[in-house]
Amino acid sequence: MSRNREFIIATTGAAVLSATLLTHVPAQASDTGAFVGGMLTSRVLGNMRQRTEAEQQQAYYAQQSAQQQQVQQAAPVSSTKSTEQKLDELNKLAAGGYITPEEYKAKKQAIIDAM
Repeated sequence: MSRNREFIIATTGAAVLSATLLTHVPAQASDTGAFVGGMLTSRVLGNMRQRTEAEQQQAYYAQQSAQQQQVQQAAPVSSTKSTEQKLDELNKLAAGGYITPEEYKAKKQAIIDAM
């Protein structure tokens, strides 16, 4: 019985020692935790980069639009085309197949009638 008693005392002592050591050892992150944290950080930074690029593109296109409006206001385009220019444009549309022969005839007649 003394051996059983020694075994129980030794086992109990080891359990107490293990419990004491485990409570004083700081927890360490596993590789999985580091991986998940890295993935999360990567995703957040990627979203921030995409948002910044989208904002920069939006600002660029707004600036381009403003410049185009300034150019259009500075130099108004002549809205009156000569009859020859209108017929040339009509011929190009018909040759490219953009309008039907009926549309071509009707528009050509309207141009000639407006002379």
